[in-house]
Amino acid sequence: MGPGIRELAGWRAGLVVFGLALAFQIATAALGARAVGIPLSHLGVYFDGHLYLEIAKSFPLPYAAEGRHYLGQAPAYPAAIALVRALTPNSLVNWGLAGLLASWIPAALSASAFFVLCRAAGCPPLWPSLLFVVANPSWLLVGSTAHAEPLAMLFSILAVVACLRNRLGASMGALSLATLARFPAVLAGPALAWGFLVTRRRRDWRTWLSLASPLAALALLQLYLFARIPDFLGVAEAHRVFWDAKLGPPFASVLALPALWEGVVAPPLALTLATMLLYVAAIAIGLRPRERERWVLPLWVAGIVLFHVSLSGEVALRAFTRLAVLAWPGALLVFWRWAGVKLPHAVAAAACLVAAVASLGHARAQIEGAVIGQTRQQAFLREEIGLLDHDQPHWFDFARRVRNPPVQAGEGLRGGP
Repeated sequence: MGPGIRELAGWRAGLVVFGLALAFQIATAALGARAVGIPLSHLGVYFDGHLYLEIAKSFPLPYAAEGRHYLGQAPAYPAAIALVRALTPNSLVNWGLAGLLASWIPAALSASAFFVLCRAAGCPPLWPSLLFVVANPSWLLVGSTAHAEPLAMLFSILAVVACLRNRLGASMGALSLATLARFPAVLAGPALAWGFLVTRRRRDWRTWLSLASPLAALALLQLYLFARIPDFLGVAEAHRVFWDAKLGPPFASVLALPALWEGVVAPPLALTLATMLLYVAAIAIGLRPRERERWVLPLWVAGIVLFHVSLSGEVALRAFTRLAVLAWPGALLVFWRWAGVKLPHAVAAAACLVAAVASLGHARAQIEGAVIGQTRQQAFLREEIGLLDHDQPHWFDFARRVRNPPVQAGEGLRGGP
């Protein structure tokens, strides 16, 4: 088989992965909405969706002084929602469905991007790409509902692909977009810097300048908000109405686990601890000397994980699997290069099937729990649902309307960074 035919076969397989991922995400969302008896489009206001929808309605000049509690949310996902809404018939796609589409499509594209990442890392891509779609319950959850993580995931993976291919501008451009989708995506920066400065030995001034572009993107966003919003005090200050996140010693929240998890059922705790263990093991395995040319992968995992295990408090621990989900592709690829390539196809297929069933059950249950919990505790969401066909933003005052927001998985009003 010639190179051209192999390349065509690769593209076709990548498209198949995209289609399977998209179908799996839509099915998960539909099953979750059906379980609680709501229209699918209404699902777009739950989790943090209602925050992003109002920001999306404010484009082309996003945010407003009246919506100060929205200023801690990154703008790229709302921009994607606004784009979907602009490109689709309003009679068919309201704002809620636009929010879901702006999550489903990047999540499915992330699967195709991971397919390309596997090839760039010298790894047969099909089975690990299918595992990427189905084997992480938290990734399936955020990819099926209104979350910013899928867009950040897509650009993060593309940034690493470009790094492995020694394309500095493309890598930093993609990471800048990932950072504007979800601020902690910038934590991949040190890993990419290692890839260019150490692995590729690119140390001229243009390289240093390019490596600073994700931080420059954050600075430009802050400058825009300072210019647009009177008395703006910064993104972190705006975010405190939802969660006043603080850094502490790594894994301090785990050491405080008995107090924080009292009365919490075992499955979420087991998933959190298993995910932490998986990521730490991936860092150790990926940093083997023989893998030095691909150390960008475990360092990518390390940057994301070290930050999120250093966040203190209950929210950080309960939401770890979502907060650190950008570490998932790097960890999976490290493990697949280490042991997965040796698996027979039948075993890999069985693993995908078992993982898909388990992840689907978890994600559907989390959707059901979030909708029931938020509907009960956050009465303003009924008003938000009534605004899904309205194009003008309606800013809520969360300091006045929300008391003691829930923090469990599907955590209700989370306002994650």
